Amino acid sequence: MKNEKSWDWHSEKKEIPVKEWQNRFNWVEEHSVSPDGEKIASIVNTDEAEFSVCMNGNIWEETFEKAWCLRFLPDGRLCVLASNDEEWTVCVDGTFWETWFDYIWDLQFTPDGSFVAAAVQKDGQYGMSVNDKAWDSFYENISGAVLSSQGTSAAVVQVDPLGQADIEGFNKGIFAVALNGIAQPEKFMNIWDLAFDSKGEQIASSIRKNRLDYSISKNSRIWEKNFQFSWKPEFINKGASVIAPVRQGGKWLLFKDSVPFWDKSYEQLGKLAIHGDGQKIAAIVSNAYGKWTVSENDKIWDFHCDSMISELFYSDNGSLLIAIFKNQGYWDVAVNGKPWNIKADKLWNPVISSNNEILATRMEKDGTFFLVVNGKVYQEPFDMIFEPKISPNNDKILLKAMKDGIYLRQILSLEKVL
Repeated sequence: MKNEKSWDWHSEKKEIPVKEWQNRFNWVEEHSVSPDGEKIASIVNTDEAEFSVCMNGNIWEETFEKAWCLRFLPDGRLCVLASNDEEWTVCVDGTFWETWFDYIWDLQFTPDGSFVAAAVQKDGQYGMSVNDKAWDSFYENISGAVLSSQGTSAAVVQVDPLGQADIEGFNKGIFAVALNGIAQPEKFMNIWDLAFDSKGEQIASSIRKNRLDYSISKNSRIWEKNFQFSWKPEFINKGASVIAPVRQGGKWLLFKDSVPFWDKSYEQLGKLAIHGDGQKIAAIVSNAYGKWTVSENDKIWDFHCDSMISELFYSDNGSLLIAIFKNQGYWDVAVNGKPWNIKADKLWNPVISSNNEILATRMEKDGTFFLVVNGKVYQEPFDMIFEPKISPNNDKILLKAMKDGIYLRQILSLEKVL
């Protein structure tokens, strides 16, 4: 990943005219902006059945029959899924992968951008390709593809054929986890929610063993207990243990290694957030119908909302627990159980400063976009805002926005925003 300290944190404003692209091309698709804010790019239609990428007003030499999923990688490279001659591959900074496929989707990359992966289909068989290296084995079906921070890949694959209405064959289990393309021996009726450990070496998942029984699998070793259902497991204790939300006796509980971990039971217990190696564990929970909240280490927040909590995560040092929630029709942020009360129509996950004291995000309200920092709305409106960044010294905000057909890269002092 590019060193953020080397970014331009001094130029107050840079502008790139983007509206003129509409006159240059038949049409312009959704814009994507680089992490450092220096580049803006879009897939553009240059002729009938001909597409390319326009970046900062300059068009790539490469053209495509079709293209989608344009993304800047964390290291600043530009990536797109592209098709020519009815085959698909990944194109990075204008260079195609050598291997082409019948179709490609689910583009993923590691936090540093060093590994790029996608789910692929070739000759009616399915697998994954990582940095232009396809799995050695392909399968009849694939779902739930995941990529670890170390570049390890995995997915749920169908390892046995299944004829029409073959209920008996389905009941026996035809799905397995493929790790780097190698199917593990255990087969189940269903598998979902794959999760890697912090080293990208171990994998856990939720499984359906038969018509009634659900459980958790860790490296193909199944928990001893059966449950009515289960959600995504997570590794703790340096990969030695796995925790997961499970349903038992009509209630939801948090289990660790097949035994109860938290004392309380809940009407619902879902997405987990973990700090460190499990010193702090939080979950989205419901303890009454129509009321959603957060439980941290089995202690419930005083805060509740009526619709949902979509995201839950810790700051790097664990001092902040952030929830994105919807209440009475509006989106908002709660930090350590305290809402910002910004009442947004749409809201994105906040970025957090290196000192864990500043949260910056963007919101949409009445069709207009605003920057929000620590719950305070920056009053200048924009036509679009892309993910902001906080300077390494925690004193400036990099604002990337669109206004009146102009892309703006602005450096704002925190004093001005707050």
